[in-house]
Amino acid sequence: MTEEEQYILDVNDTEIRCHRPDGTMDSISWKNLLRVEIVVTEDTPLPITFFTLHGPSATVVIPEGATNADDLSERLFELPGFDADVFVDSMSAQTSNTFTCWQREGTI
Repeated sequence: MTEEEQYILDVNDTEIRCHRPDGTMDSISWKNLLRVEIVVTEDTPLPITFFTLHGPSATVVIPEGATNADDLSERLFELPGFDADVFVDSMSAQTSNTFTCWQREGTI
């Protein structure tokens, strides 16, 4: 199991939960989700990609290679106005960048 796979996602109809290898858990409810960003870093020889889920009082950061990350991707694509083109571009990025794929209507 890779380091990223040790992050276990539970995606259901009410929230996204990320169980971290250190035993802690972060979560955000779908109703509180304000913005979805994909963040690409250059901390290693290969870029590292993270899902960044912003709420009103918390941000949940999830490595792209987390267990069940495909479940999260599928649900994100269902958000009204989710920009699939930006998402696809972010997944092939080779340099540090932040890609905003979705923002709740009426938020800045």
